[in-house]
Amino acid sequence: MLIKLLKYELERLIINKFFLGLLIISAIYSYEIMTSDIILGVANTAPLSGWSYGEYLAKVLPILLVTLLFFISFLYSKQEKNVQDLTRATPIDQFKFQMLRFGTIIIGFVLISMIPILYSVWFYSVNFHFLSFGGLVLPAFITLVPSMLFVFGVGSLGGRYHQGLIFGLMVVVLLINYVPLPYEVDLFGGNFFVQYPMSLSAVEPAFSIPIGVVIGKLIFGLSGLLMIILSATTKKK
Repeated sequence: MLIKLLKYELERLIINKFFLGLLIISAIYSYEIMTSDIILGVANTAPLSGWSYGEYLAKVLPILLVTLLFFISFLYSKQEKNVQDLTRATPIDQFKFQMLRFGTIIIGFVLISMIPILYSVWFYSVNFHFLSFGGLVLPAFITLVPSMLFVFGVGSLGGRYHQGLIFGLMVVVLLINYVPLPYEVDLFGGNFFVQYPMSLSAVEPAFSIPIGVVIGKLIFGLSGLLMIILSATTKKK
């Protein structure tokens, strides 16, 4: 039963013109960022460094997170509220059903995120004959996962009270990347990837993450998970 529901929710989420449009926007934006800001490297590092790659994903991330919030907003539309009223009359466990729907949104986010990642793989391999992507996994993980969980948590919890809060959060996501935040609370990491390597006494510093940034990412990720669980269990007031 749950497998059929998962398939149904995925089809509703990704088989539509809206999802196709988001894929195209993500691809165009990835191209613009890579060919303008990243191709020369950031913070005096090579364009193939973890610092440059982290900055590339940090710049694309607001578009990905706005897409995530669009997905979440669908759950709190009037049409979806009617669907939820119908499911409450069935023997389906509501917590499992809500987590399943959250799971489809995460899958949708992963699919959208694969656009800039796959483009970077193609770009690096064609232009630099670079195939050693193992060193780029860590900057990709710390950039995408904690921010996705945190924004998902805030969006899903806020949406239970009013759908408009999700749209307000979209504006915040687009603007916050321009705010010079301390490394520990730099959700996207744009400031960290550009400024921190310049503070290291090395010409081409190896990618590293200070403990304060690690703790900050853990707090973002865990608090996001907590909010996701709460939004699936608490009743709308």
